[in-house]
Amino acid sequence: MDKRTHIINTALTAFYQKGIHAVGINEILKESGVAKKTLYNHFVSKDELICACLEARNKRFNHWLNDRLKNCDTPFEIASALFGSLSIWIDNKAIELGDFNGCFFINTAAEFPHSDHPIAILCSAHKKAVLQLLFDKLSQTTQLKSKSEKAKQLAQLLMTLKEGMICQARVMHSSNQLLQDPLLLRQLVQSYIPKPLQDADFSVS
Repeated sequence: MDKRTHIINTALTAFYQKGIHAVGINEILKESGVAKKTLYNHFVSKDELICACLEARNKRFNHWLNDRLKNCDTPFEIASALFGSLSIWIDNKAIELGDFNGCFFINTAAEFPHSDHPIAILCSAHKKAVLQLLFDKLSQTTQLKSKSEKAKQLAQLLMTLKEGMICQARVMHSSNQLLQDPLLLRQLVQSYIPKPLQDADFSVS
């Protein structure tokens, strides 16, 4: 692993578990084992390092989520896989994402509340990328292929529920199984699907 990646991984772990402002450069130097000169050769400031960490986490999370949804063929399967995957992450069983401590982007945005700050902009961009991923997946299903507005609305609904599930888990330190109930998911999803396809594609065994 090259030095830059090693520094980013070390900083990302510390920032995610402890918070941005709680972690100083000296702690990152100690944990990474690199010299201060080496760190500043790669990152001219702490803010630049934070941005690199956000970009790395964005890539890692979206790759993980895309992989979890890749075999889903219907909106119901996408919703089920989404909330099932979140539960796995919350229960510390998603090795790629590490031990759960809420959403790194929500946590970071709370520490950088000004929307025009480069760090806040990256946090917002991540959320938009996840929403786009959900929309793209839904738009590829037979049920919503020609229903762009419905796909957009359902993507926004799933995104909102996803954010709530993550925040609730972070505050209450437990996963909520409600959104893994197939009957509830059917009720949530089927209103966005053309009537003739509902019974055939959203049956719950």
